[in-house]
Amino acid sequence: MNRVYLFSPYRISFSGGGTDIAPFVDTHGGCVINSTIDKGVRISYVQDREPLEISSRDFLRSWSFEGGIGNNFLENISLFLEKSGIRDGRISISGDVTPGTGLGSSSALISGLLALVSILDGREINKEALARETYETERNSFGVVLGKQDPYAIAFGGFKFMKFYGNKLETEFFSNNSHFAQMLESSLLIVYTGSSRESSAVLQEEVRRAKDGSEEFIENLLEMKKVTEEMRTAIKREDMEEFTNLLNTSWEIKKKFVERISNRNVERLIEISLKNGAAAAKLMGGGSQGFILLISKEGRRWELQREMMNYSNFVVRVSLDKDGIVFNIK
Repeated sequence: MNRVYLFSPYRISFSGGGTDIAPFVDTHGGCVINSTIDKGVRISYVQDREPLEISSRDFLRSWSFEGGIGNNFLENISLFLEKSGIRDGRISISGDVTPGTGLGSSSALISGLLALVSILDGREINKEALARETYETERNSFGVVLGKQDPYAIAFGGFKFMKFYGNKLETEFFSNNSHFAQMLESSLLIVYTGSSRESSAVLQEEVRRAKDGSEEFIENLLEMKKVTEEMRTAIKREDMEEFTNLLNTSWEIKKKFVERISNRNVERLIEISLKNGAAAAKLMGGGSQGFILLISKEGRRWELQREMMNYSNFVVRVSLDKDGIVFNIK
């Protein structure tokens, strides 16, 4: 083996984000509906006998263990790889979108790097163990505040309902070949708001409110759980109208979590989309910037995409993914 190619997908979340974050998930349990998509992080490793070189198109940087990097996230990548025993060869990292845009890019990258370490160590990849290790690595080594869904969504792949209670997980996969999934896939768009952000600050505020026992915040999270469970029923009934209504409801609930979840630009783009063929719209991730998920009305996706291109430089169709992390060894 002298080459490894690996793809770690991003995820889109339809409902439930916030209920998967401690301490709420430990005391009340949380649930989410999400899917991995055909956009993600590509990692390649080429074996050679020289000191490890790491290059990233996303950060427009190349670096090695020698000398300071001046970027805490990149420094942590180097330290992580060094501790994992990868000290030579070349690693290239390339993402389909800018980091920090609400699609789980941090978990996609860390999951991919952990999978690479397993492959180079000659170990089989256990997806549940990979998700658990990704969650702990992001929290403890990279200082990322995150919910449970991203590492598990990315490792397992697929369109699914996930139920968390502390460290327990139940997963129900929806068929990607169902009539509903095909209708959904033919309606999906993601629209870039024009900037990225670090979601940890917003999530830290959510954690603080949960720890403080804010009754209003807890009630909002419980309402989000209820909507997510109702969305699960709508999917099983293949009721697209109810699904899109619930997605809009989940966005209205999410905006109540903390003030910084949304802003004028996000609200403007969502309002424009709903007037031009979108049945539902919500911002992905922790909030304030990144990608907006749109679900078009039947047969109106191209019309909607064309209109949104007047307001964003990056409006793309996406497909549902069913595989999660995949790799090829040569």
